[in-house]
Amino acid sequence: MADNTNIIKSKVVGSEFDVFWTQDFITDELQKNTLVLSCPYLPGSTEEQQLLKMLQACTLTPDNYHIIQVAADQQVPWHQLRDRAQPQHVILLGITPQQLGISAWFRLHEPNRFNDCIWIPAVSLPELDKHPDAKKALWLNALKPVFVDKQYEINR
Repeated sequence: MADNTNIIKSKVVGSEFDVFWTQDFITDELQKNTLVLSCPYLPGSTEEQQLLKMLQACTLTPDNYHIIQVAADQQVPWHQLRDRAQPQHVILLGITPQQLGISAWFRLHEPNRFNDCIWIPAVSLPELDKHPDAKKALWLNALKPVFVDKQYEINR
C-alpha cells in the first residue's frame, strides 16, 4: 500500500503565523509594570474614558502602564511584548491569547498566572459597558484583588 503524501511538503504551520517571528511589532522599550491590550477605540471616546477611569481605580498612573490597541484580526507576538515591556500584569480587553501566539485558555474576569505574569482577560470595553455584571465581576474578582488588595504577586 503506497502512501502518496510527502511529509516534507505537508503544511504543518501556515504562513499566517510568520508574524510572530518576522515582524518587529515594538520599536521602543516599554518597561512598565502593566500592559493593557485593548480593541481599538477613538481618542476621547467613552471607551477611552472608561479605560482610564478603570486604571485610575486600580491605583495605576500613566507611569505604571502602557496601552496597546490591537485590531480584531491582528496578531501580535507575545514574546516581543514580554521581552521589551517585561510586564508583571497583562490586561486583555477583548483580545484573545491566540492573537498573541499563546496556546492557552484563561479564566475570564479572573487573575491567571502565565509566563511569569498575572493575566486578566476580559470582554472588550464596549461589552463591559453593555454588561454591568461583567464589569462588576472584573472589578471584584480580578482588578481589585490584584491592584488594590495586592493579593497576587509575581516573584522574579
